[in-house]
Amino acid sequence: MQQMNWDDLRVLLAIARAESLKGASVLLNLDATTVSRRIKALESRAGKTLIHRERSGRSQLTQIGQQLADRAEQMEQHANAADALIGQDNPLSGTVRLTAVPFLLNRLLAPSLTKFTNRHPGLNISLMPDSQNLSLTRREVDVALRFGEPHEGGSAVIAQKIGRITFTMFTAKDAMGLAPEDRPWLIYDPVAAHLPQAVWTETLVHQTNGRRSQLLMHDLETAYEAALAIPVRAILPVAVARQDSRLIELRPPPEMAEMARDLWLLRHTDMRGIERVDAIINWLVETDVFG
Repeated sequence: MQQMNWDDLRVLLAIARAESLKGASVLLNLDATTVSRRIKALESRAGKTLIHRERSGRSQLTQIGQQLADRAEQMEQHANAADALIGQDNPLSGTVRLTAVPFLLNRLLAPSLTKFTNRHPGLNISLMPDSQNLSLTRREVDVALRFGEPHEGGSAVIAQKIGRITFTMFTAKDAMGLAPEDRPWLIYDPVAAHLPQAVWTETLVHQTNGRRSQLLMHDLETAYEAALAIPVRAILPVAVARQDSRLIELRPPPEMAEMARDLWLLRHTDMRGIERVDAIINWLVETDVFG
C-alpha cells in the first residue's frame, strides 16, 4: 500500500491553522498553485473531500480532514522531538499562534517582538487578538496570554504566571479646559462589570462623588483610545500609559494604591518539546515587557 505523502499532510495542517489556501501558502512559503495541487492529490488518495472552500476565501476542514490534520500535527511534534534528540542545529522555522486580549498584543507585545524575530528570522508569530478565549485544547492557538488565574483545559493545559500588570488613574493632557477633578469617570458596560478595572472605577466614582461617562466600555483597548480622545478619568495600565506623552498620571486615593492584574501564560501539554513554541515561551518569561 502506498504511504501517504508527508508534504501533502503538511499542507493540510497549514490550511487548518491558516483557514485559507492563501494563508497556508504563506506559512509554508509555497505558491498557491502548489498548495491547491497537493490538496487535490490528498483528496484523491483519501477518496473524500477534506476541505470546504467558502466564497470569502476561508477554508474549513471536513471531519475527516480535521482528523488527518490532527494526525499530521502529532507527526510534526514527533519529528521536532526527533530533531532535538539528534542534536541538529537547525534554525527555528514555522509559525507560532499566540492569542491575548487586543490591548496586550497591540500595546505591550507587538512593539517588543522585533528583538525576538530578529533572533529567529525563520520563525513567524501569528498574533491573534481575541477576547473570547480561543481554545488551546481545540488547537486554535499554540500559546495564550490571560489576565487572571486561568480555569480552562484542566490537566491538558499548562499555566504559569509570567507577570503582573499595574494600573492607576490617567487623563488626557488636553481635555477642553476641564480640570481633572471635574472630568467624568470612564466606566464599563454592565456586561463587563466583572473586569477588575471596571470594579476599581466604580469604587472611585463613589469615593470621589464623581460623574460617570456616557460612553460605556467593553475592553481595555477601547478604553485606552477613549481616554485619549475625550475628557475623562480612566484606569489604565501603568506600563503603557506612563510612556504616553498625551496622558498625565493622577494620584489615586491611598486605599486604591494597589490596582494590579496577574498575567498568565498557557499552552497545551502536547506543545512541550516543540522548539518553536518553547522559544517564544522562554522569551515571554525572560522579557521584562510584562513587568
